[in-house]
Amino acid sequence: MHFLEPEEEDYLFCPPFDWDDLFTEETFGDRLRLFYNQFNCSTRALLDAALFREIEHNSIVVGLEILCENQIVYKRTLQKYQKIGNQIRWIWPETVTQFEILVPRGSDRCGRVFKLR
Repeated sequence: MHFLEPEEEDYLFCPPFDWDDLFTEETFGDRLRLFYNQFNCSTRALLDAALFREIEHNSIVVGLEILCENQIVYKRTLQKYQKIGNQIRWIWPETVTQFEILVPRGSDRCGRVFKLR
């Protein structure tokens, strides 16, 4: 045997690993990625220019905020509120009851709230 070739007992064989059992709980990032992937490229471009935040009450997600970076993105995102609402209903079916599309104005934020139920 050549000295650079390891012998078979030098290898440790690990049992097969099931990655699905490792992460049983979905995170906000997982759901947000799923939400993002449901849209076409023009809507994704709008969502790329936005920040997202879950609103929680007693550790249950009850709302989603979409903070647009400027007025132009805000107006275009408002035009797609029905598509956005349908995807939120599908991804957060039991918990999210409303979502907000916001835009910063000075030191404050303004926007619209949409009820899902």
